[in-house]
Amino acid sequence: MNDEQLMVRDFHQHFGLPCSDRPSWPGEAVHRLRVLLIEEELAELRNAGEARNLVAVADALADLLYVVYGAAETYGIDLQPVFREIHRSNMSKGDPEIVRRPDGKILKGERYSPPRVGEVMQTQLVRTAVPV
Repeated sequence: MNDEQLMVRDFHQHFGLPCSDRPSWPGEAVHRLRVLLIEEELAELRNAGEARNLVAVADALADLLYVVYGAAETYGIDLQPVFREIHRSNMSKGDPEIVRRPDGKILKGERYSPPRVGEVMQTQLVRTAVPV
């Protein structure tokens, strides 16, 4: 787990917010709250960008990370290995050549390898399994 997620875990524990040591569904109400918090911070980023306010953009980006890591804590997901797998997959998009949309988005190349998030999650489930 990276330092940022550990800091958010500390916040959750300090304030008695939901935290899970293993991947699990936190319930519908908690799920809806986590999505709402992310949407609120995304709106702040949108507003900061429209105002061309870099300080507000930085604040909104950090707040987005904070609520995303908080969501990961409520679901019991260590995001670091998931992020690494997404990065591996994204880097394969440019193999053998980089293909871009007109707006600059990188598209999947012919050797694109999809992320194996299921395998990463399975590893987390096994690692955190409670012995019977």
